[in-house]
Amino acid sequence: MKRLMICLMLLWLLPAGARADFEAKFLLPGQEEMITEDAYRSQDTAVELTRMRVNDSDVYIADIYLRSVEQLQRGFSGGAWAKSASYISTIAEENNAIIAITGDSSQNFSAGWVVGNGTIYRSTPNRKRDLCIIRRSGEMLTLQAEEIDHEALAAASEDIWHTLLFGPVLLDAQGHALTDFSDSNVKYANPRSVIGYYEPGHYCLVQVDGRGTRSALAESAAVNEGMTLEQLALLMESLGCKAAYNLDGGQSAAMWFCGEVISTPYGGGRGIGDVVMVTSGTSSLFSAILD
Repeated sequence: MKRLMICLMLLWLLPAGARADFEAKFLLPGQEEMITEDAYRSQDTAVELTRMRVNDSDVYIADIYLRSVEQLQRGFSGGAWAKSASYISTIAEENNAIIAITGDSSQNFSAGWVVGNGTIYRSTPNRKRDLCIIRRSGEMLTLQAEEIDHEALAAASEDIWHTLLFGPVLLDAQGHALTDFSDSNVKYANPRSVIGYYEPGHYCLVQVDGRGTRSALAESAAVNEGMTLEQLALLMESLGCKAAYNLDGGQSAAMWFCGEVISTPYGGGRGIGDVVMVTSGTSSLFSAILD
């Protein structure tokens, strides 16, 4: 209840026009959920998909509004972190997801913070990898490796809803694209999975196809080149995100929406350990406080 009230207070502090715009994304009480090829709407969730060609690649952008950060979930293969690997469709369906994207594969790294759905699975420092933090307030922070204060993280651990450990960070503190990824071993053109942030309750999930897979969007027999990190950062800046973070990509990269994989994973995809997903909430308290 305390966490929910914090989210309510943050939304209540928004200007009246912003509150109205936020509320307009959702269905009214009593209306049945709406599902189309490119959208999902309910009383507490709004997802709108855009499909486009960018940099000779198919790109899928899910614009997401949520009443509660607790609807932004991490789903683990077999229901447990670092225990097994499953295809994205299996993890999404087992967790009754609305939309899901490849997670961070943090089980493949020997160190670094791992928090999922408020549970701390590991709290050791990783001096090489950038970190993404989603707070219980819904705010998303991205920290480059040299900025991470591990003692401060430990002191504030109760405030953390998720951490994501792959990277790198794509935007600076002003939302501008970073340009130097020379130290990254995933800098070359590849399929990509990304989480972007606008404000508490407003996020995006982005999927980029690559590695020569046949385009599902182009009219001609085009293929998907994938994106470099520089191209990916510019894409996230163009979407207006305040923060953006690169997740696991390559053959693992995929996006699942309302019962099916909608992207074109290289080689048909492969088993992964976790996903970032959206589930439907049940609370109507936001509507009550905004009325």
